[in-house]
Amino acid sequence: MIFKRAAAVAGILATLTGLAGCGDGGKTGGAAQPSASATTERLESATGGTILAEGHKVFSKAASVKITGSEVESGDKTAFVLSVADNGDCAGTFDFGDSGRLDVLISHGQTLFKEDDRLLAKAGGDKAVGAGRGRWLRVKPGDAQEKVTSFCDLKSTPVFGNGDWYENVLSEGTTTVNGQKVVSILSISQANGTFDGYVATDGPAHPVRIETSRIDGNTDGLTMDFSDYDAPVTVSLPSADQIIDLDSLKQS
Repeated sequence: MIFKRAAAVAGILATLTGLAGCGDGGKTGGAAQPSASATTERLESATGGTILAEGHKVFSKAASVKITGSEVESGDKTAFVLSVADNGDCAGTFDFGDSGRLDVLISHGQTLFKEDDRLLAKAGGDKAVGAGRGRWLRVKPGDAQEKVTSFCDLKSTPVFGNGDWYENVLSEGTTTVNGQKVVSILSISQANGTFDGYVATDGPAHPVRIETSRIDGNTDGLTMDFSDYDAPVTVSLPSADQIIDLDSLKQS
């Protein structure tokens, strides 16, 4: 579900610092999971479920996408910008505000992080700062820190159109997001909160934005904007002398 992915982002900072031990109003409903394509029905007049399904189908075929997002959990905000390719290549940044910043590179089977001094200090004090400053940390499969890269798995990230949202999806008409004409959809449930999706109406039905939020009165939620569909994602890996194993930082 969308919120499972949001929860993964919420746990990023805790994982990184854990190294210290070393409707109505004319809305149209779509209650059942749809199978019809919006190619025979303009998105503006389609049911919410059909719009959601079409956006999911288009997203799943993307060769790459840029994701610009922010997530708030218990008042803490994480912002991120990632360029993600369907072959697994990924490059971007996670910004934890006053707590620190993390750059990520993934290519050719390598996952590399570069933490700023604030994150390094939380990880292991002055020794960790000295060992890791300006260098890239190699993260191995299975390391807890690998959860940071969950958004870099383009094919398995349910960023739009997860089947859990097909029930009671409403179409809310057209609007403009990031200069693009879109049709918006809404889903609300007691278990999952609210989900707003925005799908381009001109050309392919690209998802342009999603917004999720709780419904218990707090400000927790996730927003992601999608752009640069199918643009090349170029990841330049650093030289070997600029890379150290994550274990080295733990032992510093």
